[in-house]
Amino acid sequence: MTRTLLFLFILLSSDIFSQNNMGSTNPALYYNQTAFNSDTCCWRKLSADKEYLAAANLIVSYLKTNKTTNKHALHWHAGQMFAMAHSDRLAIKYFKRTYSIFYKLFGDTDAKTWYYYARGTVAFIENDKKLLEGIINSWTKKFPADNNLKTLILLNENWGKGYELL
Repeated sequence: MTRTLLFLFILLSSDIFSQNNMGSTNPALYYNQTAFNSDTCCWRKLSADKEYLAAANLIVSYLKTNKTTNKHALHWHAGQMFAMAHSDRLAIKYFKRTYSIFYKLFGDTDAKTWYYYARGTVAFIENDKKLLEGIINSWTKKFPADNNLKTLILLNENWGKGYELL
């Protein structure tokens, strides 16, 4: 009987503890990804208010809390928010989660240009002008121009300025 009561006490205590912890978290962490990623909510609202670090941390928390349908996009956005907040090491970490050399080697045009775009963005943050220029050169020789190439060109033309110029 004593063991049963002790077990129930521990069980109830842990349930109360978890409810208290759940109440202290941001409710946005429990939204579906479409709502979390909308223009009027959550990390995008923080970004619009120039609270980039808070936006990045919210995305990271969301990734840890949820089984997302598109981790790729959220990793990219976390990278962008960390870059805007001048947290370059974390920006690079999250940007690198969005591409692989296999995109370049075996992917279709979209995968290859994504590789160039993401790798070029990392090159900008790493202050590797030579690599960024090489990526732009390769892209213009092999693939049609698009908005991502225009962004890389913009980054290259604004060398030494922060990522937030975007």
